[in-house]
Amino acid sequence: METVEVPVETRQVGNKRDAGRLRRDGILPGVVYGRGTDGVAMQVNGRELRSRVGSLEGSHVLRFKSAAGSLDGRLVLIKNVQYHPVTHAVAHIDFYEVDVTRKITVMVGLHFTGRAEGVVHGGVLQPIVRELEVECLPMDIPAQIDVDVSPLEIGHALKAGDITLPPDVVNHTPDLTLVSVLAPTVSTLPEEEAEEAAETAEAAGEQAAEPAEQTGE
Repeated sequence: METVEVPVETRQVGNKRDAGRLRRDGILPGVVYGRGTDGVAMQVNGRELRSRVGSLEGSHVLRFKSAAGSLDGRLVLIKNVQYHPVTHAVAHIDFYEVDVTRKITVMVGLHFTGRAEGVVHGGVLQPIVRELEVECLPMDIPAQIDVDVSPLEIGHALKAGDITLPPDVVNHTPDLTLVSVLAPTVSTLPEEEAEEAAETAEAAGEQAAEPAEQTGE
């Protein structure tokens, strides 16, 4: 997969007030760390980051671009995002540096394609999960996984083990249900309620007819 380049800078670690000032200026504080390495404090322009990764689904490898040698060229994944408890705006981001020679576990978005046979006959397509956990090398992370639902009949389901994954991509939960087709739902009244409704309608019809009989006298 292609990497997404993101400009970043090093950051002087300060207090909460300093971090708040950065966020007011549209800058998000963060830390990048890796296997067996110390974390490096950094910062990224929030608008720049959203423009590059905001529309992406699942996990994507990012490549840092920076004047600082401690950051430039590092390949990372977004590991954790912290949000403000009141405004829910992004407050802090943790990045994790990946080793392109070591497999990692990531979430990849599912795209359901085709029209299920059961839907053609009145059923309802019911996605159970929207992402699938897979294991692969960082540069082999799929942009998405297509799931063809066309063969699904009413009452049938597709599991993770039923789909074909890209080469060198492995899923360890073959029994996980991804999507199913439900039977159509028909609203029916219990027998007693149906009879009561019929009696009410009949009485209303009789009352509506009475004035017309009296007028004719």
